[in-house]
Amino acid sequence: MVAALACLAVAADPEELEGEVVEIQDIIEDPSSFEGKMVVIQGRIERICPAGCWFIIDDKTGNLYVDLFPNDFALPQNKRGSEAVVYGKVSIRDGDPYMIGEIVKIGKEIYR
Repeated sequence: MVAALACLAVAADPEELEGEVVEIQDIIEDPSSFEGKMVVIQGRIERICPAGCWFIIDDKTGNLYVDLFPNDFALPQNKRGSEAVVYGKVSIRDGDPYMIGEIVKIGKEIYR
């Protein structure tokens, strides 16, 4: 019975994270074609703000600012250096692309 309960506790990844992964370089090179679109990116978290409400992710083709504040969640500081998969909307501010993150997966943890 315990094993059955443990199986029920395992949750599948959100289906949004199962979309095709977009390289950050593609977003940087042609931001207007991605503006307003929901995309999946993945890479290493290079920097996290002190409150955890934004971070910089690098996928070896480029890096992108991910803003979590509009969706009212944050990442713990100890996630710096972790590999992450991020789902969110591409926006442009002052000519530069960035992402408004809706879902972040780090290891088996889901933040939203």
